[in-house]
Amino acid sequence: MSTGAIVAVVAAVIIVAAIAAVVAMQRGAGSPGLKRRFGPEYERTLARHDGDSRATRRELTERVKRYGGIEQRVLPEQVQERYAARWSAVQSKFVDDPAAAVGSADELIARLAAERGYPAADSPEHMDALSVHHPHYVNGYREVHAATAGGARRGTEDLRKALVSARGMFDDMLHVSGSARDKAAAEQEQEQEQAQEPEAAEPASEREAQEAAGPSESKPVLGKRLAALTGRGRTEAER
Repeated sequence: MSTGAIVAVVAAVIIVAAIAAVVAMQRGAGSPGLKRRFGPEYERTLARHDGDSRATRRELTERVKRYGGIEQRVLPEQVQERYAARWSAVQSKFVDDPAAAVGSADELIARLAAERGYPAADSPEHMDALSVHHPHYVNGYREVHAATAGGARRGTEDLRKALVSARGMFDDMLHVSGSARDKAAAEQEQEQEQAQEPEAAEPASEREAQEAAGPSESKPVLGKRLAALTGRGRTEAER
């Protein structure tokens, strides 16, 4: 094969690879940030779009643009305590009247969301706005909301699961801003990925002994200190 033919083949391979990369990005392969930020909400939206990752990315990006700027109002400590007490009352009510307890939980979360600065529960923007700031918990709220919508009748176990799922949303919205927690979770995930192959670390006991010994101490003395710290050599000492 001539040099010209080889160059032509290499050029063709590069062009095909470039086209494949562009297509992959258009299909959503280049959206790890959205996947990390939205977590289960990304998967839910992807399923709703029948696996169309490009449409999923477009919708979630639009949500961030519209609702990402919402500043959650800070609740005074006494207000937080009052909400926490109300939630405890909701849980206690579940024993006698599960359906009423789930309905109260739905109303309590909606009231808390409005007080934190989100669109009202009867607004079509309500869930979308919450999904931007609480993506890892909003589906639990959807479950408890669906359990009470339109006179739906659910079994006790379904109601219990809905209430448990909604608790995560309630706690996340009451105590910590969702955006701050999601950022921390993303940073932790990145750190875990970077630490998958950690370098072998020197045992702490030996490192401490070396630091305590200093550069001027002889190896025999250092060896005795290591034995005392780690327990090695105890048999020899007893003999």
